[in-house]
Amino acid sequence: MLKRFPYLLGLTWLVVLFILPLPLVLTLATGLHSANLGVQFGNIAYVWFLAAIYLATRPQWLDRLIGLPSIYMVHGCLSIVAIVVAVLHKIHTNSFGLIRLTGDIALVLFIAMMLYSLVFMAGWLTSRIPLLARLKHLLEGTFKHEFSVWLHRLNLIAVALVFVHVQLIDYITAIHPYMFLFNGYTLVVALAYAYTKIRDTWWLPQAKLTAKRQLAPNFFEFTFRFTHHYRLQIAPGDYVFISFPDYPSMRELHPFSVASPVENDRLVLAVRGDGDFTRAMQQLPVNTLTNVAGGFGRFKTMIDTHPDTPMVLVAGGSGVVPMIALIQAYPNVPITLYYSAHRAQDLIYVPQLRALAAKRTNLKLHVQAGRFAVAKETAALTQSPNLYLLSGPSKMGHSWSHALSNAGVASTDMYYEEFSW
Repeated sequence: MLKRFPYLLGLTWLVVLFILPLPLVLTLATGLHSANLGVQFGNIAYVWFLAAIYLATRPQWLDRLIGLPSIYMVHGCLSIVAIVVAVLHKIHTNSFGLIRLTGDIALVLFIAMMLYSLVFMAGWLTSRIPLLARLKHLLEGTFKHEFSVWLHRLNLIAVALVFVHVQLIDYITAIHPYMFLFNGYTLVVALAYAYTKIRDTWWLPQAKLTAKRQLAPNFFEFTFRFTHHYRLQIAPGDYVFISFPDYPSMRELHPFSVASPVENDRLVLAVRGDGDFTRAMQQLPVNTLTNVAGGFGRFKTMIDTHPDTPMVLVAGGSGVVPMIALIQAYPNVPITLYYSAHRAQDLIYVPQLRALAAKRTNLKLHVQAGRFAVAKETAALTQSPNLYLLSGPSKMGHSWSHALSNAGVASTDMYYEEFSW
């Protein structure tokens, strides 16, 4: 697993871009009896749209391999590439009547949703482009997250229109092997999406809010107890998705890191009030019910591939939350924690960390307000083999990742779990 890990994201791209469309490309080419590049463009774009929808269901098996931030990045990039190929399909084909109408409406919806999502739903992109980040901050007061999620589902209508578009083309429907695969791909993705929505609405384990306390200005800790024995696999360092079904504006799932190992049906989250959902959480009364999906994350996977290896944990701001759980879960592993925040008052769990460090000789803390001298710290750290786990804001994560790479740390020995996706 350790040697394969750097290639898993590339393998995912290979499967999605080439292997998935190949059966439909071959059967369509055989059935057409002549080269028709424009039709094949539409064929490939449709498969990629289906793949993007499947990735949006947050498949846990794939999360453990490449991480949910990478899944969302593939989802976003794949959707953009599919739209470009769909435009080429439009340029290189001619159609009329209802066939043309369904295709044109679908393409307009795809382009509109792409432009909207690039600002409001592509954290992997806005974290890297300051202009988009500023535009998002300016407009997010008007376009709430719940609204964005529902609007994003117009992509499903666009895919349905493309499905109808193809069913109306008689020379395509006459190619029975192709239509068998076309309908089969569509059915599999539709069932996967429907299952996810039914599960997230009615089948998720429920927990009850039993306590909340303020850790810092605008930062609260929430303690939940599962109402029944749960079957979730939540590892130390994981995050979960939660929603509050009794509150109409809080019924969409949001991700939060788990602050301590889940024991005795007890789930602890630490949440900063950065948006409408998180600020509303601070006002929730005790005994509020929540739905819980998870766990997600690759920290446990990385630790399992580096048994007994000393760990260096790097956290910024709320990124310290999963690190708290890891420190508690691995008392016998030497751990060095670098934890920073913009302001001293934003540092959380510092007394608890210092209490742990006083009891454990193998726990070293570096806590400060403001950034670390990353190049200096990495030069000293890389003198001995370590596993490097990073969590927090994009600038911090990329700065440490770059410095560690420059210091000779292999990609297999570090993992950055982004918070902005």
